[in-house]
Amino acid sequence: MTTLDFEKLGLKCGVEIHRQLNTKKLFCDCESTLKDEPIGKIVRNLRALAGETGVIDVSALEETKKEKMFEYKMYDHESCLVELDEEPPHNLREEALDIALLISLIFDAEIPKEVQVMRKTVVDGSNTGGFQRTAIVGIDGTLKTSFGSVGITNISIEEDSCQILGEKGHTKIFGLNRLGIPLVELGTTPDIKTPAQAKEVSEKIGMILKSTGMVKRGLGTIRQDVNVSIKAGARVEVKGAQDLKMIPTLVTLEASRQNTLVEIKDELNQIGMKELVPKMIEATEIFKKNDSRIVKGQEIFASKIKGFSGRFKAKLTMHRTLGNEIANYARVKAGVKGMIHSDEDLKKYGFVEEFKKLRELLKAKDSDLVFIVAAKKDVAKKTVDAVCDRINKLLTGVIEETRRALPNGDSEYMRPIPGAARMYPETDVPPIEITKKRLSELKNNLPEMLEDKVVRFQKELGLNSEIAGQIVASNYLTLFEKLLKLKIDARDIANILLNVIPELKKRDNVDVSKITNSNIEAVVLKLVNGEIIKDAVPIILKETISGNDVDSIIVSKNLSAISEKDATKIIKEIISKEKTHNLKTTVGLAMGKLRGRIENRKIFEIVNRELKK
Repeated sequence: MTTLDFEKLGLKCGVEIHRQLNTKKLFCDCESTLKDEPIGKIVRNLRALAGETGVIDVSALEETKKEKMFEYKMYDHESCLVELDEEPPHNLREEALDIALLISLIFDAEIPKEVQVMRKTVVDGSNTGGFQRTAIVGIDGTLKTSFGSVGITNISIEEDSCQILGEKGHTKIFGLNRLGIPLVELGTTPDIKTPAQAKEVSEKIGMILKSTGMVKRGLGTIRQDVNVSIKAGARVEVKGAQDLKMIPTLVTLEASRQNTLVEIKDELNQIGMKELVPKMIEATEIFKKNDSRIVKGQEIFASKIKGFSGRFKAKLTMHRTLGNEIANYARVKAGVKGMIHSDEDLKKYGFVEEFKKLRELLKAKDSDLVFIVAAKKDVAKKTVDAVCDRINKLLTGVIEETRRALPNGDSEYMRPIPGAARMYPETDVPPIEITKKRLSELKNNLPEMLEDKVVRFQKELGLNSEIAGQIVASNYLTLFEKLLKLKIDARDIANILLNVIPELKKRDNVDVSKITNSNIEAVVLKLVNGEIIKDAVPIILKETISGNDVDSIIVSKNLSAISEKDATKIIKEIISKEKTHNLKTTVGLAMGKLRGRIENRKIFEIVNRELKK
């Protein structure tokens, strides 16, 4: 792919960040830990209806056409009748609202006098009621960056959707345990002009959200969307970027895709291409003797696209051809899996002779593209319609749409961009007044920004910039600050959190997620009180994952700290009993008795001293 000149292309980009808040669920008292096992299930079908405006949202209508069924797994402590949409929502959780208001204040956003919960139509199965509850808590905020200020269009609080667990045929399977977890959503204005700027904005917003100490961390707790357009293109929303590092690639590849689509549009208009009218013929007989699993036992239908031979090979991005793009569009629209076209390597499918016969049957020229669909007639018709529809859209260039982010930084078609028709008021939740007193109290408790915390840790605690940065970026920050109150050297705490615990995972394959903060705190307290030494820390922490408490581990493993005097006595007994004067042998025997109770260095010194007597 050629290097893109983003300024010349007129690249515009905005980002949307969705981050889970560390509270119970937004409209009920269910937990949000995602640790329960399923205890039952229900099955539902959803369809789009007109809202308050009398208009059916275009993206919701497209989901309805897929005719999917939805299965929902229920959980004992993490779902209830609210998630099942069998009971009205409870009052909006005030703790979560305070966090969203605090974030709005940090971004200097304008906060409404009243928060009105709305319903956002969603019928892809990710919400049991066919809608998601959301409320705007701030507008017109500002984020300062290295390239200038970026506007924050809105800050909202909303409920997270169900997590998808799998799919069986026409049934999607979801878990209700994630549904209803509070999210804060922030969207920016399209002031971002390069992929690098998009990453910086996302990083800064993420840093500010983490600075509150009130957001969840870990895989699945944050989702990032990017809105990308170029001057000759259109706004495209790429949803679901999990990895911050992939954002520059997402933006670059989407700009590349749009730029290539504009070039294709110009070429097609130059040759005077007209809109296609979908036509297909049945070709089952031609493939009857072919043993390929793609066509065996299937009905086969075929169609041609005049003058399109070779065009499906056009590279939209480094990972995606025009053929990939159109096939994915047809798959989403029609649910088809088996679609093969003449721009592919037909030898690998064993379809060379069959496609020759197809060309004769379709009266296709060498310049025409031929494709087949292995599916029932109704699905095949939907597929041919979708292929022709997507090719006809090439005549206008880039279409506004929502795309799914892929792990390699590319994206694929999901659905049309939703319109205003998807939003309508939530009548089961009363508006919430935002008082001056409430905002004043929140203003007096604005959190220290993480970047400022890094500087303070270096200045006040003597940590170097690397260690300070690692602590602030880790999941142990809150625990670290709590442990500082025990009057222990900050470097010792940092060593336990950043080196000792990760080393247990690396060296001994220990599931360190089972080492609780309370056990870490208990071990550090023993260290501060001189009851154990540093060498005992990894031994004790490793044992805690079995559920044993710190005190019993110290007793059972004989890890109580010992004085140099008592250690000397034990070593003298070893020398006397074993009648050995070999330094290495004696040190080994002493280690067996004293490891974890006194420093290894001290053991060596005592043995060396006693053997010289």
